[in-house]
Amino acid sequence: MNQLDLKVQDLLRRAAVIDGHSDILIPLTEGKMNIAEKVLIPDLKDWEPPLGLENPAYTKFGFKPHTIYFGCMGQYDIPRWQEGGVNTQLCAIYLDDSKLDAPFKKGMEMAYMFHKAVEENDHLVHCLTAADIRNAKKEGKVGWVLTFEGCEALGGDVRMLDLYYQLGLRAASLTHTRRNIFADGCWAADQQGGLTSAGRRLIERMQELRIVIDLVHIGELGFWEIIEMAQQPLILSHTTPTMFASTLKEEQDIMGGKVPRPRLELPRDKAMLEAIAQNGGVLGMIWILYKSIDAAVKDIETALEVVGPEHIGLGSDLYGQQLSTPGLEDISKLPNLVRALVERGHSDDFIIQFLGENYLRVFEKVWGA
Repeated sequence: MNQLDLKVQDLLRRAAVIDGHSDILIPLTEGKMNIAEKVLIPDLKDWEPPLGLENPAYTKFGFKPHTIYFGCMGQYDIPRWQEGGVNTQLCAIYLDDSKLDAPFKKGMEMAYMFHKAVEENDHLVHCLTAADIRNAKKEGKVGWVLTFEGCEALGGDVRMLDLYYQLGLRAASLTHTRRNIFADGCWAADQQGGLTSAGRRLIERMQELRIVIDLVHIGELGFWEIIEMAQQPLILSHTTPTMFASTLKEEQDIMGGKVPRPRLELPRDKAMLEAIAQNGGVLGMIWILYKSIDAAVKDIETALEVVGPEHIGLGSDLYGQQLSTPGLEDISKLPNLVRALVERGHSDDFIIQFLGENYLRVFEKVWGA
């Protein structure tokens, strides 16, 4: 092992490595994988989809059947978290359009699978506090934090937030891209509204319970309304096309759909980024849809210029081979990203903050030390 590799391993050993978003609970709840095993999936070009595979919620975005079926399988599992040096993974309950007929039941199924996986695997630990995360690091375990990507799993009833909190929910965004009873998501409509009265009650209750509020996928009006209501640091766990879509026409048509390429676009997004920093929050940087690791690092550096080293973290959001960045195909490849940051001259202090200390600062502030 050369000096650079030793440096990378030392940084990963010293840092509380926290990744802000994964959809791993979806394939786990669907019974498609064992979280304890290193899942190997067929290559996209060699795989034939099963008959009748349809998912309009995803196909309209240009996702291929391989991506729809496997999702983030083969990108997150215990062996890969361990290989990547990841200390803590935020695991989201997300319901696609096909699950909205019984959202509370489907959300509870995902919460059940979260707890079942932790109970059955000694290498996992359920983290409820910042101290739990630090202890998981000391013990060499992978901490899991239960989150919401969209609050549809409440079944439209703000009171159910308390129940999910008892089950371990510690961070939540109000929406995914669509509209729900609480707010408009970033692609909800050409004319977007902000928070509904139920959405405002939900934000108030989240703050009373000390649940971290995630700005991901919220429409712009709702973003600013949450900023105004916030009495605690916020996160944006993985960047979204609402805030970080390229204005270049040639980059608007991706995967055969109309998905804007997530990236920072200045000066348009500067006010939003500065608001997150002024709030004391953290921006989670995604790993997907970049042409190279270098391109991903340049986006990190762009964010660094605007918000400073205290307000950037990991937000991998890996979801299929189709969207993967060469060299960052799964969570075990985190050392490649760290290596690139070292090679570009970034300080140890910044890299350790980026890897997890910034998130941990927010968690300690909101959840308590």
